[in-house]
Amino acid sequence: MVSIDDVAKRAGVSTATVSRVLNGTGYVSEETEIKVLKAVKELGYVPHVSAKTLARKKIFSVAVVISQRIKELIQSDVGIFYKIILDAIENTAGIYKISLDILLLDEVLQGKHHKYDGYILVGSDASEEEIEKISKNGKVVLVDHYIDGLRIDSIVSDGYDGIFYITKKFIGSGFNRIIHIHGPLKYYGFRDRYNGYVTAMTKFGKLPITFEYDDLHEEIDSVLRRALRDWVPEVIICSNDPIAIRVLHKLQDWGYDVPGDVSIVGFDDIPAAEKEGLSTMRVQKVELGINAVKRINEILSKQSIHPYKQCIYTTYVKRNSSVI
Repeated sequence: MVSIDDVAKRAGVSTATVSRVLNGTGYVSEETEIKVLKAVKELGYVPHVSAKTLARKKIFSVAVVISQRIKELIQSDVGIFYKIILDAIENTAGIYKISLDILLLDEVLQGKHHKYDGYILVGSDASEEEIEKISKNGKVVLVDHYIDGLRIDSIVSDGYDGIFYITKKFIGSGFNRIIHIHGPLKYYGFRDRYNGYVTAMTKFGKLPITFEYDDLHEEIDSVLRRALRDWVPEVIICSNDPIAIRVLHKLQDWGYDVPGDVSIVGFDDIPAAEKEGLSTMRVQKVELGINAVKRINEILSKQSIHPYKQCIYTTYVKRNSSVI
């Protein structure tokens, strides 16, 4: 029988670290979390979960549903955020006796596959009507998505609080010219972060200045030229790391001193952020995936049937691109 010691040895960490990852207690780096979950899956390790799960003979079938946009994203560095979440879901499923298939949103909506016990929808591309349609076939958990009033289980990072926190932090340190460059607001995550920035600026008597940028279809030059037209911002807070990294590179190309002239902060803490020395708000991506699996198991096992929205706070990681 595989033991926790075997998992620790395979992952190259201590048993205490394995325990922290599986129980969600204490700080563990994202890289370590991924190694532990990969070892758990490869070895078929089953930790002590609920007695109801252990006694259950049925293996629940769950479809992990992504859009065509996210499928394309995860094939590039831009989509590492979703790839980490998907890996965490896949590596955790066996612990809860869950069989997974990854399907495209359009295929599920068109009924091209058999019905599943449950569905984990990753990303914010599905509309309210589409989610309601899927929920008629099985239980649904949303990851990185939330719709007001829908009352569907949602596991999200608290983007609103994260951007509010870092905006407040700069204002409290005496900065005034703080702008926000965000992705398309039709997506929940970008919209949530945008609202956090606007609320923080307004609360402390500052003028919110925002610029929308689609990092998949636009160059950053035109957005930055508009942002720099009248004066140089002291702080640029971006709604994800890929946007922030493009801003960082372009400003350096144009001769600006980062962070001497302007501080740049991203959001997500993808691996490239550390490589680039980017200050950012760290989203607990592995925990998003783990908690989605835990939640769908609870629902299907009828351990906890009342839907809820779970928000996981972000953590500020200061690196070389900001002065605080």
